[in-house]
Amino acid sequence: MGTFAGYYGEMSIPEDKRELFTSQVMKILNYGGMVSFEKVNMFGHQINLISPVEVKQGEEVHFHYNYFEDDGWETAGYCSDSCRFYSNKIGSDEFGDVIAAVYSLYELWDDKCGLPEVNGEVLDTSIYTGWINNVLGTDYSMSSRFKLWDNAEFLVFNRMEDGYDDEELEYRQLMQIIPIELRKAAGGTEFTDLLYIINGTDTLHEDDLIEGTYPWDVYSCKKAIEEYLSNNQEDDQAVNKLWDLIKKDKFSRSKVKDKWLKAIAEHTMKLPARVIVYLTCELKKLQFWMEWKEIVGDVYHDEIMREYASKELQEKRLEMIQEPVEPVSTTEFLYQGGYFTFWGTPDELKNKPKYYISDADRLYWWDGSDEVKISKETDKWIKGLVEDYNEIIEAMEENIDNKDFIKELIETIADADEYYKRIFPFQTMFYEFIQNSHLKEYNAAVRLFKKVIEDNKKEGAAIEYLNGSWGVASRKITHNPGRINIKRFLGLMANKKLREKYFGF
Repeated sequence: MGTFAGYYGEMSIPEDKRELFTSQVMKILNYGGMVSFEKVNMFGHQINLISPVEVKQGEEVHFHYNYFEDDGWETAGYCSDSCRFYSNKIGSDEFGDVIAAVYSLYELWDDKCGLPEVNGEVLDTSIYTGWINNVLGTDYSMSSRFKLWDNAEFLVFNRMEDGYDDEELEYRQLMQIIPIELRKAAGGTEFTDLLYIINGTDTLHEDDLIEGTYPWDVYSCKKAIEEYLSNNQEDDQAVNKLWDLIKKDKFSRSKVKDKWLKAIAEHTMKLPARVIVYLTCELKKLQFWMEWKEIVGDVYHDEIMREYASKELQEKRLEMIQEPVEPVSTTEFLYQGGYFTFWGTPDELKNKPKYYISDADRLYWWDGSDEVKISKETDKWIKGLVEDYNEIIEAMEENIDNKDFIKELIETIADADEYYKRIFPFQTMFYEFIQNSHLKEYNAAVRLFKKVIEDNKKEGAAIEYLNGSWGVASRKITHNPGRINIKRFLGLMANKKLREKYFGF
């Protein structure tokens, strides 16, 4: 089956905001490591160059590969004209995480209800929103999730339209809507109504209730409906008459003559119409959401509800709900430590260190800000490369006339790819090096690349244990230290600002 993601919602972005939204999507894809490919065929070799996914206004982009996962999935894409995003099978690692983050961005922009989903299950977008806040410098909160009734109704109706067999809202689905860390803020009448719909109201007993509370009012309404149904057992239109009642305006409901309906009408002045419906459905063994879908567009909305929660409690809940989600760093967001990350590790590699993403893997994205931090260990590694580079360049002649530079560069890249597997230089680096083939700095960098390839072969030999699919192999194989060092070197060389900082060219 695999893992799929999507969005319950319209993906409708206002036309005057589409350029901004597109730039945000591209930034998420970029920092998340989504890349496009360019194939180069020269000197009997085919090499693949990568560049961050980007799209110009009026265009559409398609992609399938994630730089950090080092793996491809089924094609995903984005159209800048319509601001519509799509994906197919996405996996459960970095590629899938970034795809889910894009769907989460739609929810943050959506004025209407919208819910990202993975395999049909509503996504808790807290960590995705935190990463979005970090990458975009925004201060999004999870407040949209606390339109609980609207979101629950929207979810059920969408699942009905998508052909799901279950026509009722389950407890787990309700709790998926509510972010785990904010469940303390989920109280209130909407949450209570949804729980009553899911669990029923059999637990409501007069002796246990306090007059003036919401459970008391719901219980009182239930007793009125019971009286009405009991006295109209022979009337096969009894339920329809109730539905007719809740379609009337307040004035018309206040003029109801029938003794039993009048008692229910009094409750409609202070309780939402949904309460009448779910209590009736419970008593008559009807499916609430099926009934509700048929009449929701016609029921009253003129009730005046009591203030059941204190002002202090309401303010506390609102404060929690509107609090911006704390930013989540890219390395924290892309961290992969699940059960299958190192599953199937060969005995020969059992004692090798586990690989987890760090900022050392993101040197291409370094820009001097805190987005990518150079650790002491990374700084030491780079300075070691600089020492090797200086030795190489000091031994070179002043004037360079390397007519075979392009061939040497391509063969070096091809050699690295053949040994370490899935080694793809950044497009900008490749063409910059070609354009400066007459400069000794770039020739020295290629020779340094050759040295890095040789120096890491012992650790990189772990790739020989790869047997079968890359995606299910232990990361002690696919992300072994030798291979990762090759990727880090190429990321360093592709970042001109960082390269100039250390190497001077």
